[in-house]
This record gives sequence, C-alpha cells and structure tokens, in this order.
Amino acid sequence: MNCHIHTLQNRFTFRHVIPLLLLFVFYGAASQGETTFVVQIETHPFQGVRYLRCEKAAPDPQVAHLIEIELDAPGIRFTTTGTNGTDAPRETWCETTLEFVKKTGAQIGINGNYFIYDNERHTELIGLAVSDGEIVSPWDTSTSRFALHISKENKAALIERPNTSADTIPPQPKVNLYNAVGGRPLLLRDGTVMVQKAGKRHPRTGVGITADNKLLLLIVDGRQPSYSVGMTFYEMAMLLLSHGAVNALALDGGGSTTLVLADPSPRVVNVPMPTVLPIDVGLKPPGIERMNGNNLALFALPLPSAEKE
Repeated sequence: MNCHIHTLQNRFTFRHVIPLLLLFVFYGAASQGETTFVVQIETHPFQGVRYLRCEKAAPDPQVAHLIEIELDAPGIRFTTTGTNGTDAPRETWCETTLEFVKKTGAQIGINGNYFIYDNERHTELIGLAVSDGEIVSPWDTSTSRFALHISKENKAALIERPNTSADTIPPQPKVNLYNAVGGRPLLLRDGTVMVQKAGKRHPRTGVGITADNKLLLLIVDGRQPSYSVGMTFYEMAMLLLSHGAVNALALDGGGSTTLVLADPSPRVVNVPMPTVLPIDVGLKPPGIERMNGNNLALFALPLPSAEKE
C-alpha cells in the first residue's frame, strides 16, 4: 500500500488529482522499474496522533517514520529545550532526545536545531530557538534563517529572519514567539518545492505543515546501506508534499536524527547512526544515539481504552 494513497477516501474528487500526480512522479510507475514506499506499520498511539513507518525496498532501501499531529486535538501541546541559564556556559546543555522525553514526561520527541558539535556537555545553537516563550538562541547570520514556530494556541507556521542581521526580532510573519526550532533548508513554500533534485542521502529530520492544521514530523534513517540509505532534501520535500504538507523545513539531521515515542515507556523508534562507518553494520533501535543541542517534544493524551490498537 502506498504511503499516501491509503489515506484517500472512497469518493474521488478533482482535489485528489494533483496529489496523485505528484505521487506518480515521486514514487514512479511500475513500468519504469521504480519501487514504491510501503506502509509497514500504522498506529494511532495518542489522541490526535498517527504514526506511519514507510519502507522502500532495495537496491537503495529507505526507512521513514512519519508522525501526523492534529493540532486542534484535545491535550496537544509542545515544548523545546530550555536555556541552561545565565550562570552556565553557552546556550543549552546537550542531552539525547530520549533523555529529554523522559525528563519532560512528553509522549513524542525529535531532535531540533543544528548546533556546535564539539563533544562538550554544553553548546551554542544555530538559528532561532525558543522554549515556552523564552528565547534560548536568537537569530544569527548563518543559513539557518527559517524556523518552525508553534504558538501557545498550537498554531504552527514557518517563520523567517527578515534580514541578515543577528538578533532580528520580530520574524516574518510577525508572531508572539512561544516555541520554535530553527533549521535549513526550506523544503516547501506554499506547495512549491524549494530544493534541487541533486544531493546526497543522509539521515534526515524535517517538519511539515498541512493546509488542514496538521503538523508532520519526518524522521529518516540513513548511513546503513542494507537497512536505509537516507534521503536527499528533495526526496524529503516530495514525501512531505505527498502527505499534504504545503510548507516544510529540514532540521538538523545526520547523527542527530532521532525519534522517541513514550507508548507508554519512552523508547527510541528509529536507528540513529552518528557517523559513516567503513563497514555496513546491522543496528536496531536505539542505534547509537547522540546528545543533541536541543529537542522538540509533544504532549498528547492517551487513547480511550476502547480505541487502543
């Protein structure tokens, strides 16, 4: 079953034509020898949350984890890594996504901003980061000039540094900053793909916003040729577009890429791989998890007992 087509209803209308054409282009026709993504696992672990594990077979296997969040569902709220305080070095203390989910009591966690990776327990974040209304890392002059912003009322939007100067506040569009994680590159803007087809495949983390008020979290495993080779930014953009995203942004990837679910006990769902090894290794979750500069966490309510899968 295709990773998107199974979500279509029995009624077929004109609004389905364009998404289906996009799926045809991205996943390819069978006559061209292309292999499609197949949904291996689909669950609804929490109220307003759907989890999909999508796989593409050899010769270039890919494993993608997609979290779909209904932002208007009861109990949904977010937080990000807070500042380490004025008396501590640099901006944040490094910790794994699993540690962050356990500490906050959240139900889902992913990695966030790019950061200075120098094996210290503290770090400086790259791009904008905001936690519960507190600016953890201001805009800088790096290429991380975009951020995912989630308001206190769960309105998600991609915001942008309005010019090249550091510390520029407010962003475009203007919002009351509440929770934000920064990244690069911009993958989708108003339904248009913003990245080129060329590029290398790596583990990836990305976020997408749909027109019907859903937030998509995308985690792609990589650097493991017999399991998952990773994705290019273009492939990320096309996968998010096929699931209804109109705006999308890549966050830190590579060895930082991590997805944690607390269902009910916190566990690493994907297989993090921090470096390219000289041999193909067969890892399983939790892989080799890296301490990241910051993380994004989701709180959600449990399903009523009658709906549990």
